Amino acid sequence: MGKFLALVIGIAGGLLGSQAPGFTLQYMQDLSGRVAQLKDLVEEFDAGIARYGYTRDQALRECTDADGLLDALCDGYEVTVRDYLDLSTHLEELRATSDYERPILLARTYRENIVDSVMEEFKPAVPTTADGAAYAGGGLAGFWAIFSGIWALITAPFRRRAEA
Repeated sequence: MGKFLALVIGIAGGLLGSQAPGFTLQYMQDLSGRVAQLKDLVEEFDAGIARYGYTRDQALRECTDADGLLDALCDGYEVTVRDYLDLSTHLEELRATSDYERPILLARTYRENIVDSVMEEFKPAVPTTADGAAYAGGGLAGFWAIFSGIWALITAPFRRRAEA
């Protein structure tokens, strides 16, 4: 019974693991769209402040002392610039990583709001890529091994009694 359950759970793990590369690609597409949108806003900000002889760093430093309406405008631009830099770096890290390592990197560095957005639209699919097959095999082996180990621990006291 335990071996059968381990196999079933292993297969479920394989199916789950096989989705990692596809999910990662959808995540990167969402992230890329957000970066492109923020880039337009940051470039508009940079062009506007350049007309007054400011660099982005100078303008943002001046924003720290701003009051009233200028403070409200600065807050929005500070957040936009910070998000743009953060998400751009995140996207470049993901792009620079191999197809096999990318889902692992994403699992460690994901942005929760992007994961939530991707989960709303994500549809599981049969993997047809080598990395999809690798993650399917890894999921199968991992879930099978974990369940087998847990099953062995649970049934160990009963086996000792039967042997005695």
